[in-house]
Formats: sequence, structure tokens, C-alpha cells
Amino acid sequence: MLRRLMIHLAIKAASDPRVQAKLREEFNKNIRPQAESAWRKAQPRIDEAREKIDEAREKIDEAAKVANPRTDPGRFVGEIIKRWHRH
Repeated sequence: MLRRLMIHLAIKAASDPRVQAKLREEFNKNIRPQAESAWRKAQPRIDEAREKIDEAREKIDEAAKVANPRTDPGRFVGEIIKRWHRH
């Protein structure tokens, strides 16, 4: 019963235009700047991870051209290892 009351109060508060305006102001003043700052800090690492994923995909594709992973998985893994040590 207390849970329902809390949910009801939260819904009522969220539909109040004054509460919405205060939340929007608070979000724009405090949360958005922190989120944007965190994104700017993380972006170089995200880009680096994307590059590494692309490199790995290329190596796997090259290995798959030499050895079919379905019919010869051992050789396929060997080709991947060979390409990883080459770089």
C-alpha cells in the first residue's frame, strides 16, 4: 500500500509543470555539463577501441580467407595467432 502511494505521488509530481521546470533547470545546470564533460574525456578511448575492433576484424577476415573456421578451426585459430604476433 505504501509502495502504491509513493508511485502515485511520484507520478503526480512528475506531471506538475512546476516540478518539470525545476527538474529541467537542475538537469541543464548540473547534470548535462557533467555528462558532456565525461563524454569528451571518454571519446578518445572510445575511438581507440573502435580502431582496435576494426583491426581485429580485418585480421579475422584475413585468417578466414586462408582457413575456413567451420571446416578447419584449428588452422583458423593458428592463422589468427600468427597475424596477432605479426603486428
